[in-house]
Amino acid sequence: MRPVRKGIEQIVLMTLVGIFLGTGNLLAAEQRVVKKYPIPEHGTLELKVPASWKGELHKPQANMPPTMMFNPAKGNDFQVIITVLWGKNGEQGFNSRERVRTLVEKDGQKLFPNAVETKIELQEIRGADHTGYYFTLTDKSPDPGEYRYMTQGAIGVGNLLLTTTILHRVKASESVKDALFALREAKQNAK
Repeated sequence: MRPVRKGIEQIVLMTLVGIFLGTGNLLAAEQRVVKKYPIPEHGTLELKVPASWKGELHKPQANMPPTMMFNPAKGNDFQVIITVLWGKNGEQGFNSRERVRTLVEKDGQKLFPNAVETKIELQEIRGADHTGYYFTLTDKSPDPGEYRYMTQGAIGVGNLLLTTTILHRVKASESVKDALFALREAKQNAK
C-alpha cells in the first residue's frame, strides 16, 4: 500500500509545481492594450499589443493603405510592420484563406536568394473567424546592425487583409509570438 500512496503524493506534488510555474508565467506575461486605427472607408482596426510597444501609424496619402510600425520601448531588438489592404468594391475572396496562403507562399519564394532556407515552411495563424499564414527566414549575410531573422505573413480580418513583416534578432523572439497574437486577435469594426 505504501508505494501507491507515495505515487499519489508525487503526482500531487508535480501538479502543484505545475500550477505554481504556470501561475508564475501568467504573472510574468506583459499586459496587452487594444490600439485602434481608422481605416479609410472600412471602419476601425483593433490590435491587441503589449503595452510597452511603441507604435506609429504611417499613412502616405488619404485613402491609401495605412501601415502600423511597432518597436520595443528600448533598444531595437525587433520591428513589427503591419500594412492594411482591402479589395476593390465587391471583390469576392480578396482575403480568403486560399488566396492568403498563395500570397504568403509567393512572397516567401521571392526571398530565397538572400535566405539560408531553401523551402518555405508555412505555419497557420487561426483567429476567431479568420485564418492566415506565416513563415520565418534567416538572412544569409546580414550587414552589421541588420536583423538576422524575418517572419512574414498575412491574415484576413473582416474585409481587410493584414500583411506583416517582423524583423528580429533572436529566432525564438517573444516579439514574434506577441505579433502573431495581435494578428490572431485582430478585429475590424464597421463604420
